[in-house]
Amino acid sequence: MPPPLPPFVFPNLPATWFIGHMSRALREMQLMIQKQQVDLIIECRDARLPLTSINPAFESILHSAGKGAGITKRLIVYNKADLAQDCFHEPLKNALKKHGDEEVLFTDSTSDAEVRKLLKAAIRVANRPLDEEGDRITMVVAGMPNVGKSSILNALRRVGVRKGKAASTSSMPGHTRAISNVIKIWESPPVYINDSPGIMVPYLGRGVKGNETALKLALTGGIKESLFEGDTVCEYLLWRLRSRVLAGEDGYNEAELFKSLSLPPTTPLDDPTAFFEALARRLSAVRKGGELDTDFAGKWLIHAFREGKLGRWTLDGLGRGGETADVEVALDEAELDARRLFPKVVQPVEKVETTEEGKKAAIEAMVDDAVTDYMDHQSRPSLSMTSGHQAKKQQKAAQAQVREVKKLSKAVAKVQGPGGGISSARRRKYRRG
Repeated sequence: MPPPLPPFVFPNLPATWFIGHMSRALREMQLMIQKQQVDLIIECRDARLPLTSINPAFESILHSAGKGAGITKRLIVYNKADLAQDCFHEPLKNALKKHGDEEVLFTDSTSDAEVRKLLKAAIRVANRPLDEEGDRITMVVAGMPNVGKSSILNALRRVGVRKGKAASTSSMPGHTRAISNVIKIWESPPVYINDSPGIMVPYLGRGVKGNETALKLALTGGIKESLFEGDTVCEYLLWRLRSRVLAGEDGYNEAELFKSLSLPPTTPLDDPTAFFEALARRLSAVRKGGELDTDFAGKWLIHAFREGKLGRWTLDGLGRGGETADVEVALDEAELDARRLFPKVVQPVEKVETTEEGKKAAIEAMVDDAVTDYMDHQSRPSLSMTSGHQAKKQQKAAQAQVREVKKLSKAVAKVQGPGGGISSARRRKYRRG
């Protein structure tokens, strides 16, 4: 029996990475929608993070843009689909379709055939009668940082008008800092597109869920790794690899993992120090003096994940488990107290073999439940979803409202005499204020 999997222990992690140019770009995008300058928003998401890479801010600007609301359409594109498990693609399309009328596509920006399908879908969704000469269809590519927005734009231009790269790309998040000039991607009808900066959600969340969200985004390149302490990101990746091996999902096992990394089968997955030393030894990563360079080994492992060398992998649990939050939920308070003294954890659940049709139906139901839970959570904002900074802003707004009421009451009193407009029970309170 394999050793039990303890939950990952999170250090202090950033609760937000919503920097200045992101807020500015969001305001500019909302203004473009209000002025009816945009026919279609192509919202790019990461197929490896189908729920985590959703930014509710885009939903908000589409439906609160004044006279532009309801005119600008949206096409949801999950990029990097070649790196995610394809068994979730159709269930996600079906589940997301239940919560909106937008079309959902999974694509790979390096494949011309898939980009051609995306281009046709975008023109079909955005198409409208052109009013006069010089009128054109305008689109904006939007999304979270480093989901491949600029790569999608360049691919659309390459396939549509057979021209070269127009938008600068980088593996570092936050590379695009402003909304670009329009770039032509189709001749007839004339279609132009704008690139935009990656816009992070203003607040990542609290507790285990918020910490895990931050680390998943860091693994896929959505947040700078430099914001995290030491080896946090690579150790979390190792923990997720161990979780995946224990679950045995899609036949994934230690032998397959060690083969992809060219490591001996005796390499320990439960000891990060020993694992990264073994990986550094395999990579011949040595510092001066003969010391193994485990930092290089950790960065190499993250890069291998991003390149798909560890196999196709959807990091979001989607109801199947594998995340720290899933392990924590299974432990009640008594077990948590006991685990602080003795490492007590939940044993992996044995999976029951079913037919292919049964497996597909189970995945469909599981993903549908996960998407429904996520959408319900987004539609019911609570105190747990509010950052400390946001809570302070709300408190200040409430205090300002009270001051405004007092000011108005005093103005009424001057006109109508002492206590005018104020009930006797509250008169002394406002006099003291």
